[in-house]
Amino acid sequence: MGNFLVALTAEERRIGGMFGDLMIGSPDLVFDTPEKREAVSKLLTWKRQLVVKYLRVPYHTYNRGLAMVARFHRPIGDGLANLGVAGGLVGEPGCGKSVICETYASMHPPFDGETGVEFPVVLMSASIGMSRRRVGERIRRATNASHRILTRDDPGEWSVDRLLKCKTQLFVLDESQFMFFEQRTSYIAQEMYGMVKDILDTGMISVLLVGHPDIDKFAFDVESFRRRGYRSETLKPLTSSPEDKTLFGDLLRSIDRRLPFRESSELHNYRNHFYLFSGGQIGFVMNVVTEAAYLALNDRSACILVHHLREAVRTMVKPDDDTNYFGYKPARRS
Repeated sequence: MGNFLVALTAEERRIGGMFGDLMIGSPDLVFDTPEKREAVSKLLTWKRQLVVKYLRVPYHTYNRGLAMVARFHRPIGDGLANLGVAGGLVGEPGCGKSVICETYASMHPPFDGETGVEFPVVLMSASIGMSRRRVGERIRRATNASHRILTRDDPGEWSVDRLLKCKTQLFVLDESQFMFFEQRTSYIAQEMYGMVKDILDTGMISVLLVGHPDIDKFAFDVESFRRRGYRSETLKPLTSSPEDKTLFGDLLRSIDRRLPFRESSELHNYRNHFYLFSGGQIGFVMNVVTEAAYLALNDRSACILVHHLREAVRTMVKPDDDTNYFGYKPARRS
């Protein structure tokens, strides 16, 4: 599950009160009545902060990506996991891929099986400078393995054995372009491909490659991936068409209904500013909303106000971008 709420106990994740067993990070956590808004505004500040940090909002791109991952994992809803196949979820940065993966992993948490704790879905994020040992260490952390990988151990074999021991059905490799494209040498990139192939060769684990669209160009040219039924879904940002702009406004309303404030922040009134800044990418929208929400919480404000949006976006604007998002630039004196 990556770093998605792993430090919190189930009780700490539970909102409680009128929200029952709903957890922080649940897309169903909505504050759409005055009573719910009042209740969430009275939660401890740290819990409201986590509601913001792990806010999950269903919208058409999110729903499509989540459905693809679910279909890839279990092609028949009440059937068995589809094992030993390869797939991809790709898109430009900020389109919501990582949130989709975190959400799906949280829907399939570890549980006590007959022979130990089972991890049906393991999510790992790659980074620049990956090696077999670094992959092994990240799998070790993701599966809460208590023992370290010894020097005499082959980290690749250890990783495969660990996933098999945990009865992992789906291994989700986020930012997987760093495994293959952005390595110091072609030898290391070949090693990374070899590790992924070794996992697939067990026939017991499927691998979902998540990241930049170039992953598709790589995977479709690799015969061993194609033999394992490689298929992918490409997530795209909302465009500036009237239809997508309407969807974008609806997205902002959905975000607003999930913010832990006593009053609505009316984010949809700033639709054009949000779109200009984000280019229709949900990740960049949430960067601004999250920072603005923290500022509002710190001010004990009833909602996010425009000066919170201005202060939030001020430090996120590229040096060569002259757009006055939310009117953040100080007025010029005549």
